[in-house]
Amino acid sequence: MTSNNIPIAEEVSNLLEFAYAKKDNGRSDLFNTITDFLERRHSELSPNELSLMSDILEKLLSDVETNVRKKLADRLAENENAPVDLIILLANDQSEVAASVLSLSNLLSDKELIKIIRHKTVQHQLGIASRERLASGVCRELVSVGNTKTLVMLLNNHSARIDNESLAILVEKSKKNVPIQPPLIERPDLPKEMAAKMYQWVSLSLKQSILTNLNLSEADIDNLLKSAIEDVTEEEISQVTTEKSEVLLVNKLHKASRLTPSFLMKCLNQGQISLFEIAFSKMINVPRNIMRTFLYDRGSESLAVICCAAAIDRSVFLTIYQLTREAQNVDSTLSDEEIAKAFGHFKSLDKKKAHSIIQKWVAEATGTSIF
Repeated sequence: MTSNNIPIAEEVSNLLEFAYAKKDNGRSDLFNTITDFLERRHSELSPNELSLMSDILEKLLSDVETNVRKKLADRLAENENAPVDLIILLANDQSEVAASVLSLSNLLSDKELIKIIRHKTVQHQLGIASRERLASGVCRELVSVGNTKTLVMLLNNHSARIDNESLAILVEKSKKNVPIQPPLIERPDLPKEMAAKMYQWVSLSLKQSILTNLNLSEADIDNLLKSAIEDVTEEEISQVTTEKSEVLLVNKLHKASRLTPSFLMKCLNQGQISLFEIAFSKMINVPRNIMRTFLYDRGSESLAVICCAAAIDRSVFLTIYQLTREAQNVDSTLSDEEIAKAFGHFKSLDKKKAHSIIQKWVAEATGTSIF
């Protein structure tokens, strides 16, 4: 009787017995046995059985040699019938293992890719940036948190669907980030108006590339720039002016040592979310776009860490959590367990430890250190 002819319940039972009986020196055998089973019969498993197998594999990963995990990832990377849970597990493994899955597997959802971008390393970001036909939402996330190497990889990937909003951000970044200028100019989807804007600060050779690639004259560039200025609406001007004023205010308060937790609470209570975010990012010395991921995307425990770093008392933690979530129109309720975990962070951390954790998070997101 072949393996696939054995009743699924019986084979699952045999595997579980094998798992419980296996000694430490046989963990690689167990890992290979379970992955082989999942490849063959994952479509026959119930959600609970799949979850159980994934849990066992997750516990085994650290005990299995890297080359074994890498061979498995390489084998499954382009397999459309591979178990999704196993693909996700491999995509979150160390970068050497995850590389082929991140760049090739069609089984990873945009949501999973964004989660990996936010929580894993620059090498993981590079793998994602090389994917064919990368969705605009994933591109936006890479533009938001990616470092220079990641941005260059993304820009050189001409199948990536980078929307105009992200391209506009990249154009602004290119003022100071010279390495992204050449691949940005070579993008076939870069609007002429944005190329004309870049013409103002790029090198002579890149100016010539803009004129040649887009079949423009210097007079055309001047006309495009004039049109772009005229198209800016009063609302956009007001928004830019307001944000600049908020940044100036925060910098002034910081210089005078008056940027305090009480100021943050005042901003929140008055509904000044933008000013709150700018002030908070200044207090913990983290770029605003990255600070927002700590604030909104990593859960209550992450918020507890950045509150500790800003010397915010835990007595106002729940208020901050509630008001920031309400401002984003998302559920602001926390379970007793989540509250207990968050308060546990307050007890175990001091300001120095909290900053160390934040430093690690920023390094993972950008490949650089902020301290």
